Amino acid sequence: MKRTIKSISEVLKSHRLLLLKLLITLQIVFLGFLFFQAVADGRYFLIHEDEVINYCSAKVFSETGSVRAESCISENVSRIGEMNWYGPGYSIMYGAMRLMFDQSPSLFIKIHFTFALITIILILFFLPISLEDRLLSGSILIFTEQFTGYIFTYFPESFHLLIAVIFTLLIIKIHQSTDGNMKNRFIIIFIMLVIVVSLSRVTTIFWLAGLIGVSACRKERKKMILVFAVGLVVILLFMRYFTAPPYAGGMQKIDRLFKLDILDFISKTVLSTLGNTFRLLKSSSIVVYILLVLVIMAAVRWWQTKHQILGAALLISISLLGALMAYYSAGEWYFLKQSAILLPLLIISLILTSSSQVFKYTILILSFLFFPLLYKNVSNSINEHKKAFQALQSYRSFQNALNELPDFISEQSNITILWLYTEYDFGSTTEAILPFSTKHGNPILYTTNIVSASDTPEVKFERFNKLKINYVLSRTTLSLPHLQLVHATEFYNFYRIEK
Repeated sequence: MKRTIKSISEVLKSHRLLLLKLLITLQIVFLGFLFFQAVADGRYFLIHEDEVINYCSAKVFSETGSVRAESCISENVSRIGEMNWYGPGYSIMYGAMRLMFDQSPSLFIKIHFTFALITIILILFFLPISLEDRLLSGSILIFTEQFTGYIFTYFPESFHLLIAVIFTLLIIKIHQSTDGNMKNRFIIIFIMLVIVVSLSRVTTIFWLAGLIGVSACRKERKKMILVFAVGLVVILLFMRYFTAPPYAGGMQKIDRLFKLDILDFISKTVLSTLGNTFRLLKSSSIVVYILLVLVIMAAVRWWQTKHQILGAALLISISLLGALMAYYSAGEWYFLKQSAILLPLLIISLILTSSSQVFKYTILILSFLFFPLLYKNVSNSINEHKKAFQALQSYRSFQNALNELPDFISEQSNITILWLYTEYDFGSTTEAILPFSTKHGNPILYTTNIVSASDTPEVKFERFNKLKINYVLSRTTLSLPHLQLVHATEFYNFYRIEK
């Protein structure tokens, strides 16, 4: 028996590269199977209100060339450009692809699948590490729910996971460079890419902390600390002027900085960090715990080895997770979406810096054990999006009626419409079937108020004078002052606001 086990072990060791190649081939085939299951019939649609934001902002840009917000809450848009709280990045990226390819609802899934394949290609063929480590890193990443699951949503995480691999590659290149000029070029490219990607997600700026970890000497470390500090200031100014005020309550405390109320800012930051950390640790989410375990493993390995790549990974991870706990949400869904970018960084760093084959393959085996849960969750997500498309078919008459709205808009300028998505049976995804451009090719922005069903029409359709509102769209008949009915159907009443 011992001889048999030993023989099997020797065969596995001698053929492990072949087995890893076979494994990752099967994983790519698996991704392809899920992809065709999702988009083969084109019957795919949105299920989450944050998906709606990405989808609709792409429609606005592809139809009008504008990065103006597609929607907002209580008339809150950016001070410059009237953009949403993501800024212009996603509008341009997805909108441009919508222009170049097609306008089907499943386009996002095709884009994300392409991003995922490019991510795998980068890991397998371009990471400056051994072939075995590349194969291990790629396989482990595919087995994560964040990598595979987000392909089949309208969230931009597949894009950010691709960017995370590019950033990780650059960090390794910076660390490995012996030529000073070449190292400086990699650093400049890294900084420029971080700033550009931060236009779509501001937390990307925390990647700059990685430069501190791979600094060669104290003088260089001080320079990188300054770069990181300047980057934080730049991104705070960007948020101040080019993104809408965040709806998430935790982020609103950042405004205290601009009012120089430092003590209040610090106290609220500390309390929020402690509270969110406690809530996260008691979340009972396996996927959350996996990420935290990876961070702890990286910390232990860094303590043992003082490897600079691990140091960079820890600085990025700690700064990002700290910011999420201080200014965002400890809710499992929100946390996993925002922290997904750490997975490629942590996985590649741990594989690269470990000399133990047992350690590396243990991570692979453990990730493989979660495959049944991964398949179940991704399949459920695909089915929910397909059911949303089926539900949409019963709203065709409603959608056709909504498409009539531009015919009753006379202004040749940007239009803002006040409405309540809660009035409609399709909920927040009703926004996805609204028209977003006038007959003259100008963008339409929809502002809504967060109210309860028992509130009066005056409260539901309150105006805050932050935007020039041109029209009101209501499910019911309104008798509010300064409203003139211009169009009515069985689904809605459309009013012009008289001056």
